[in-house]
Amino acid sequence: MLNVNALSIIINEKSILSDISFEAKDGQIMAIIGPSGAGKTSLLRCLALLDTPTRGEMTFGGAPLSTMQAGKVGIVFQGFHLFPHLTVRDNLILAPLCHKKDIKSALYEKAHTLLTQFGLHDHGYSYPHSLSGGQKQRVAIARALMMDPPILMFDEPTSALDPELVNDVAAIIQSLRQPNRVILVVTHEIRLARQVADQILFLDNGCLLDNVRKDVFFDTTSEDNNTLSPRALTFLSNLT
Repeated sequence: MLNVNALSIIINEKSILSDISFEAKDGQIMAIIGPSGAGKTSLLRCLALLDTPTRGEMTFGGAPLSTMQAGKVGIVFQGFHLFPHLTVRDNLILAPLCHKKDIKSALYEKAHTLLTQFGLHDHGYSYPHSLSGGQKQRVAIARALMMDPPILMFDEPTSALDPELVNDVAAIIQSLRQPNRVILVVTHEIRLARQVADQILFLDNGCLLDNVRKDVFFDTTSEDNNTLSPRALTFLSNLT
């Protein structure tokens, strides 16, 4: 289980995140949504240990997130961040090879298995520039999976893709659900959140305003409903 307690980021006296607290259970997919500038990506970067919070705690299975082995918090970046000078399969094996996770031949075999799983078995020797956006994303997901992460995160997984691919992205994310894995998805694409999430976190101005089941978030939109924050109700009404 992933636990976040009173997580805050303050930069130049400006609050980027303010006392964010939630838990994500093993096997759960959680969507993090909200308007631009709400702090969604900042939260994800903290969880990925790319940014250091001003205060607060992040634990997984009771242990500090910072003590987890390298690669156990996997993230698929919005821009994919593939190394352009490496082939697809060399992009996949780079991190586990650097961390001596296995010998090169075994890592190439694992990379081939993952590429086959994502319909990319013919692209192992291709370079990123020759791939479509959807193919680059699947390579980025496969790269994250090479380290067998119990925490897997996506930052705006549909933003660089054709809108018609939302259903494909949703199917891929759903296929990655495992009993011992937590998946967090930052997204502005409400269709994606509806399709994949069990739980919704709604952020605005660096504050966590709502932490509810998906059905509660999307089915209780009347003005007199007290389940959701007024800001979430406004956000949802602006989408229709």
